[in-house]
Amino acid sequence: MSPVWNRELAMGKRLYPDYYPPFAGEPVAERLTVMETVEKGEGLISRVPVKKGELVFIFTGIILSEQTLYTLQVSEGVYLHDPFVMGKVLHSCSPNMSCDMETRSYYAERDIEAGEYLTMDYDTTEDVLFRPFHCCCGSPDCRGWVQGRSLSLRKHLAFC
Repeated sequence: MSPVWNRELAMGKRLYPDYYPPFAGEPVAERLTVMETVEKGEGLISRVPVKKGELVFIFTGIILSEQTLYTLQVSEGVYLHDPFVMGKVLHSCSPNMSCDMETRSYYAERDIEAGEYLTMDYDTTEDVLFRPFHCCCGSPDCRGWVQGRSLSLRKHLAFC
């Protein structure tokens, strides 16, 4: 068993550590799991089917004035740091979830099947990414280079 699975079991049904108070809509192990990917590091997988438009989960974290690999931008110069759950959502140019930063919620953009990685488009929340990257998500809409909404090329580039 990998350390990711051991951590999940040690934390019980919650994906957040015990020092985070429980809250409605939080991600739980019955619905989501953290899985190591070869190419992209850790990602979240849905354990249950989710219908288009449904709440997938609500996230939390610590407010920072600097960006990290595990933050999402709340506003200019304000970032929410969550290395436990939200920071593990993978990128796709055609994501299966949308992120609402006001409510700190993810909603299904389309039906999500059990066993599917949960994805969002990083350009929808970040002006500039902490670490821009070449995207090879496989989507027909793949932009090829993801660097944040203020910099992205918004056209397909053949990097894959």
